[in-house]
Amino acid sequence: MRPILRRASMLVSLFFTASVLATLAPAGASSAGNDGGGHEYHEDLVLVAFDPGTPAPARASAHASERGEVENTMEWLNLDVVRLPEGVDPAASAVRYERNPNVAYAHPNWEVSLLSNPNDTLYIDEWGLNNTGQSVTGSLVKGVADKDIDAPEGWDVAFGSGSFPSSGGTRVGILDTGIDLSHVDLFNKTKACANALTGTGIIINGSCSDDNLHGTHVAGTVGAITNNSVGVAGVAPNSEFAIFKGLDAAGVGFYADIIAGIHWLHTTGGARIVSMSLGGPQDDALDKELTEAAASGALLIAAAGNDGDSTPNYPAYHADVMSVAAIDAAGERPWFSNCNADVEIAAPGVDVWSTTPGNSYALLDGTSMSTPHVSGVAAMLMWAKGTDASQTRSTMKSTGEGDGGCNNIKVVNLAGALGGSVSEPEPTDPGAIAGKVTDGRTKAAISGATVDCGTAGSATTDSAGNYSITNVTPSTYTCTASATGYRSKSQNVTVNSGQTTTANFALRPQR
Repeated sequence: MRPILRRASMLVSLFFTASVLATLAPAGASSAGNDGGGHEYHEDLVLVAFDPGTPAPARASAHASERGEVENTMEWLNLDVVRLPEGVDPAASAVRYERNPNVAYAHPNWEVSLLSNPNDTLYIDEWGLNNTGQSVTGSLVKGVADKDIDAPEGWDVAFGSGSFPSSGGTRVGILDTGIDLSHVDLFNKTKACANALTGTGIIINGSCSDDNLHGTHVAGTVGAITNNSVGVAGVAPNSEFAIFKGLDAAGVGFYADIIAGIHWLHTTGGARIVSMSLGGPQDDALDKELTEAAASGALLIAAAGNDGDSTPNYPAYHADVMSVAAIDAAGERPWFSNCNADVEIAAPGVDVWSTTPGNSYALLDGTSMSTPHVSGVAAMLMWAKGTDASQTRSTMKSTGEGDGGCNNIKVVNLAGALGGSVSEPEPTDPGAIAGKVTDGRTKAAISGATVDCGTAGSATTDSAGNYSITNVTPSTYTCTASATGYRSKSQNVTVNSGQTTTANFALRPQR
């Protein structure tokens, strides 16, 4: 479902087309070791995996050579957890272990610390929050790492590592098609609720059920309950909502109802932020209400529009409203996103997963989807830093990252806005994999051996046993060396930008 609903002359239309593991170090663990790249490891434990079928005496001999004591064995991995004598560096010991022809690999016992990556089942698809270049379910866009809002880094700054409060935050007003109040990812988030659907601006309090899906989707991006093992994560998980339903099941409404809704949200609804993923023509009454709402201290945020040109859409084009354009997972402005002189900031707006009525989830496109990302960042900033509307607006613009593809605007960044460290995109210059394949017993070079590194490519060794695979995209690959009369051997190889990674293989003759 990806229609772009275009506005009629005096109608308002919606702008849309329509578990991470974290392990704690055990009690008493120490991370005295460091590999020089910032990776900590246990001071006296090393992990040693043996080739399948390695007899027990051979394993014991390998450990004896390092004076190691097996603390635990993970049989399904042929992996021993070995405690080394005091003062022996596990990294150096691992290198020595790997010289043993029976050892598949040996590594230090790396320390893994909690980060604010929640366990919500669809979090891996929320590239707008944390983009690693991952494949997103239902998306055809090839993502680029760090083209996102740096949500995990921002959550760490705001909440502390691994903490995700679901209440107590800034109240965000959402003017849309309503909300599914009983959705598992939105339950008990709405603190005020009303609607106006007659075109007269007459408000009915206490009713805001979503019969479209758009409003529920927007709300989920702003503040879905996070780290609850289901669904999606919200940008501002501790935010609360004031919901005003001013658009019907078809996603359209009239200005009288919209104007009434804006006023209700910043007065009766108690919202400090009014998020509007909708648009229409310029109107004096709307202008006056926007000016009044801004003067009251509310931060107004709206979608720039999906005309794909410089069309001025309101309320976004009003001077008191922060206008939001879209980017995709590659960091590019999509074809539909408006770009005019009033656009101030960009945010993820293509292939965005969020909540929909009936405890369901959907992927939608549009500047409608970009707007709640900015509203969520604003809510976090107001809560964490105590900023007012003007300060929040200015901070989001000045701390944005990257290129929003329109008038040199930036992409909103949660970590930057909160004063935390901002992750930088990984460089993408190609690297290479090179090394030598030898006989594990005689150490003689093996010519004609094949080293296959999957999508990185493959190569055949020369007379000296050397091989090289060039123009390799930085990533981690599983490389397997094989040769006639020898057992194949595999290892994981990480290629860094512009660098050559050495991967040597010592093959054992077949018995």
